[in-house]
Amino acid sequence: MDPISIYFFAIASIIGIEATGIVSQKATVTINPVAQTFEIHQEDLFSIMATREDSLAVANEFWQIAELQQDIAERYVDGWIVEEIIFSRKGEQLNALLKGRFTEAIVLAQAGIHIDSALNSGFSLMNFPDWNIRSADAVLKENYWCWPTDKTVTIIMEPYKIIPDDYIGDKRSMLAYWNEWLNSQSKK
Repeated sequence: MDPISIYFFAIASIIGIEATGIVSQKATVTINPVAQTFEIHQEDLFSIMATREDSLAVANEFWQIAELQQDIAERYVDGWIVEEIIFSRKGEQLNALLKGRFTEAIVLAQAGIHIDSALNSGFSLMNFPDWNIRSADAVLKENYWCWPTDKTVTIIMEPYKIIPDDYIGDKRSMLAYWNEWLNSQSKK
């Protein structure tokens, strides 16, 4: 799974969306395995929309997530507990923050984070060079970012630093969708 989609994977799973089209330019994921908490900061939410159908699907997906953030009331699915979703604007981009908990370390595998099953001594995340992963808390060993099970880790990913020219013209910020949703809320 694309690590940038972890946030929308967790949210989309709760509300029943099968495929997500919203990603972010940068994601900063902090996991505390002892307290079993996570925070995901996503900067510059966007989607690639080549057709009208793409636009409608993304609009629907965003609308459902925006509605959920108002009535979060601690949602739970497959070991993930989403406690808070916060959208914020920074200039011409929309950012998001997701805070929550997980019930046990094994559920992190849904996000591509695996625990050493033999010894429970450490976590690992496969390194994909195109994802531009970096961390001051994890160590890159061969092709895996590794860290101990008793330490908080922060991982930064920027897999969309380079977007192929064929898609640049179809890149759309989620800011317009958020503004539309806010306008609808002010009319209620």
